[in-house]
Amino acid sequence: MRGNLLGTTDKRPKALSPTKAPPILPGEVIEEILVRVPASSLVKLKIVCKSWNALISNPEFVSDNVHRSRADPRLVYRFRDSRKIHFSSVQSLFKNPSALLTKDGCFEMDGDLHILGSCNGLICLGLMSGRFHLGSIRLWNPCTRSASDWLKIRAIKDDMYGFGYDHVHDNYKFLEGCWIYGHKIHTFGSNYWTTIVQDPLSYHPKLGIGTFVYGTLNWAAQAHSNFLEWVILSFDLANENFAPLSLPDMNNRDEHYDPAVGVLRDRLCVCLKENYGGWIFWVMKEYGVQKSWTKLITVFSNERVYPPMFYSLKAMYMTENDDVVAVSLSPSDSRIFKLVIISSNDARRSHRIFGQRTLVDADHQNCYVYQESLVSPSHLGLPSFHY
Repeated sequence: MRGNLLGTTDKRPKALSPTKAPPILPGEVIEEILVRVPASSLVKLKIVCKSWNALISNPEFVSDNVHRSRADPRLVYRFRDSRKIHFSSVQSLFKNPSALLTKDGCFEMDGDLHILGSCNGLICLGLMSGRFHLGSIRLWNPCTRSASDWLKIRAIKDDMYGFGYDHVHDNYKFLEGCWIYGHKIHTFGSNYWTTIVQDPLSYHPKLGIGTFVYGTLNWAAQAHSNFLEWVILSFDLANENFAPLSLPDMNNRDEHYDPAVGVLRDRLCVCLKENYGGWIFWVMKEYGVQKSWTKLITVFSNERVYPPMFYSLKAMYMTENDDVVAVSLSPSDSRIFKLVIISSNDARRSHRIFGQRTLVDADHQNCYVYQESLVSPSHLGLPSFHY
């Protein structure tokens, strides 16, 4: 009544309604979201709750994340006479091609290590034993900071070797091709084994490290009987055997330039030099099928070089916009390479101008494209530790 006499309205506080619980997404939806998240972010998200930690640690989830995550790939490389391994964003190369290579990560190693390959987020490191011998190898995931124990090998630095993934048997292998001790294959896992494989026919690889492409390792190789005869020497990681692949049919090829084997969008790529012309990138659309070789890019240098430098271009990565990252290989000094950016701005798509930047004292055989992942040595049954 007092309120009415004063001409006011009785405003009593309303009882608070119970707080609504936030909507809960089904587990299947959460998994579909998380599987697309970059591995470096998933490492941090493991501490959100026990269920997320269990999901992100599941080997099947890890495998799906490798194929479905769209994380920015990185270049991983090592400078000569340095114990540091550097990482740089590939996308940053195209955003500002004239700038120096931006280092967005660096790891100090505890020995004379070499990068022997990168696959599904795992990097194969080799430890030198003396000046010319590789004495041990290990697997390392920079994203999870985990590494396996050392595995003893007896490879000579300039002989052929390579690291890759055998998708048929779902394991990782390292080829130790040594002309003195024989050719062997090491399978990483709780029960890894060593198999002696056949000699690589009658061809000699130009570079030691093979390029990994969809279950195979590949080298540009010369025939012992004719140094002008070139093939791509292929090693099938599942069947553990060698086979020669013919190069694309090409007239007016400059025989002073060695072919360079690379990879673009998980397809075998080879770069050949024309007589008095440009470099041509060919892609094998169907692996092992000679007729599937397709001319992809013709590149002309905007530099006038005299005397001519007989170097080739090794394809490393192609973006969704068809821009290409490659490195130039100089036969006169394999320790130094130039990073090559091939832009797709030319609407004709047949002539590309490239610019070059030099990574001083860097070794082109210690440069790879690295795609981060959660795959760790422990998933392979290997004892692992933080590194």
